[in-house]
Amino acid sequence: MNEEEIKKVFTEKFPEKIEEKEVFDFSPAFQVDKSIILDVCKFLKESEALCFDLLSCMVGVDREDSFEVIYCLFSFDKKHKLTLKVPLPRENPEIESVTPMWKAANWHEREIAELFGIKFLNHPDPRGILLPEDWDEGYPMRRNWQGKDFIKRPDK
Repeated sequence: MNEEEIKKVFTEKFPEKIEEKEVFDFSPAFQVDKSIILDVCKFLKESEALCFDLLSCMVGVDREDSFEVIYCLFSFDKKHKLTLKVPLPRENPEIESVTPMWKAANWHEREIAELFGIKFLNHPDPRGILLPEDWDEGYPMRRNWQGKDFIKRPDK
């Protein structure tokens, strides 16, 4: 299935809350409203036409005015890729966990939660995995983070 066919199947199913962002050399990308992320992921995984059976990567991004969670999906059967971008507000950034769709999301979501402070609702195991248990210095991947040993790069 080529990029245009993927786009057509995907946007026909979710016309109001999906916006095409860009097409990278490797993957079409769509912005998805956080309110439908579980429905979108379920459709992408279970659709016979799309069959996105692998969450290959998931990252958090601190944009200057918001956060973003990015999901990189792959279909072993169909050999195609798709990127989902979900913007989240700076205040109270939260989104449903996609761990029920892809078990690989478990540790990705825990890492993003711990480093960015993005809450993944209904996550089966929200414990931290990277920082010490007694960590109380905030979220180190946020742009405004100031740890006690952090040295800020000088402005150019």
